[in-house]
Amino acid sequence: MKEAKTPKFQTHQNFALRPLDVHQAPELCVLLQSQNPSYIQYFKPFLFDEDTLRSVLSEVHEDVFEGLYQGERLIGLMMLRGWDEGYEVPTLGVMIDEQHRNHGLMTLTVEVAKVICRMRKVRRMMYKAHPDNVPAKSATRLGFTQTGVDNSTGYLIFHMNLSS
Repeated sequence: MKEAKTPKFQTHQNFALRPLDVHQAPELCVLLQSQNPSYIQYFKPFLFDEDTLRSVLSEVHEDVFEGLYQGERLIGLMMLRGWDEGYEVPTLGVMIDEQHRNHGLMTLTVEVAKVICRMRKVRRMMYKAHPDNVPAKSATRLGFTQTGVDNSTGYLIFHMNLSS
C-alpha cells in the first residue's frame, strides 16, 4: 500500500487578511525588522520599533491597517492612510515578507484596497514609491498612472481612479 504524499508547501493553507491593532505591534515589529535591509530600504512610513508601531496602531480611526497571515504568521502589511489626517484620497502602503514575494500578494492587496475604497465611496487612491523599488515598476500593470514626483523625497507619485 502506497503512502500518501504530503505537499511540502501549501500557500493556501489558512491564508487570511486581518485588521491590525496595538495587540499586533510586537509581531509587526518582528516582521518589519526581520527583512533584509536592502529589501525594505524604500519602505519608510514610520520607525519599526515596537513603541512606534504601538503608537501608530493606537491612533488609527479611519485609516486601514491589515495584516496578511499564513496560518498564525504575519507575512505582510497593507495600509490605506491619510483619512485620519483629513485627506480624501488615501495612500496605499504595502510590505510583503521577502520570503513570500512573487506570489501575487501585492496584486491581492491592491484589489482589497480598491474594494475598501469603493465601499467608502472613494474614487481615487494614491501610491508613492522610490523609482528603484520593484513595486514602483509594477504600478502601471496594477492600474496606477504616474502623476508626478514628490520633490522632497524623489518618490514617484501614482494615482488610480476607481469606478463605483
